Amino acid sequence: MFGLFVTALTLGLAGIDPAGLFVALGSLAAGARERTVLFFAAIVIVGTALLGTILTLTLGQQLQDFDWTSLLPPDWLGAMIEALLATALLGWAVMRVRKPGARPPKPGKGGRTGSGLIWGGILFAASASLDPTFVGLVVLAGRSDSVPAIGFAHITWIVVSQLPLVALAVAILLRRHERAVTWLRDLMPEARPVLARLGTASLVIAGFVMAVDATWWLVTGQFLLPDPT
Repeated sequence: MFGLFVTALTLGLAGIDPAGLFVALGSLAAGARERTVLFFAAIVIVGTALLGTILTLTLGQQLQDFDWTSLLPPDWLGAMIEALLATALLGWAVMRVRKPGARPPKPGKGGRTGSGLIWGGILFAASASLDPTFVGLVVLAGRSDSVPAIGFAHITWIVVSQLPLVALAVAILLRRHERAVTWLRDLMPEARPVLARLGTASLVIAGFVMAVDATWWLVTGQFLLPDPT
């Protein structure tokens, strides 16, 4: 379980994105109620974690458990997908270096108030499937048979990747969001380059580790990374 947690934490850092925070800040500036912004944050966190858990328990575990031994060597499909994901992560890292503002598509604009913001949260959670780090976690977590471990991994991923939004939600609950909103507005221009570099570095690390794991399987027939359980 600890290995799966570290994997989720690393992928979460690689996928960190302030888009959710910007949506929430824009909504507050447009006059949205604090309660509505909290609902938006809750939908993003819970919805994404639930989506990831369901995909892992269905698609992720099927990829790991399906018996291909009669046709090809064991785990060939997992190794192939891991290699493709490694290529995608490293390619994304290169793209971020060349274009620092690049990130996987997520709904940055949508309903800012009322029910529009709630629907925006649902779409935001669903858009996680477009994030290569999310897909990578679904595949890697599929090696685990523990439902709580899988759910905790996806909660870890979304909390870390949406840490700015989580910080704003906590500030609202503590009724200190007005100062926090001002502070975050002032901080984000300076923090954005640091977060971008951190995300790029995490992408390189995650992509490299997955590439080595897939290559190790190709050479030895065994995965280098231990089973997360």
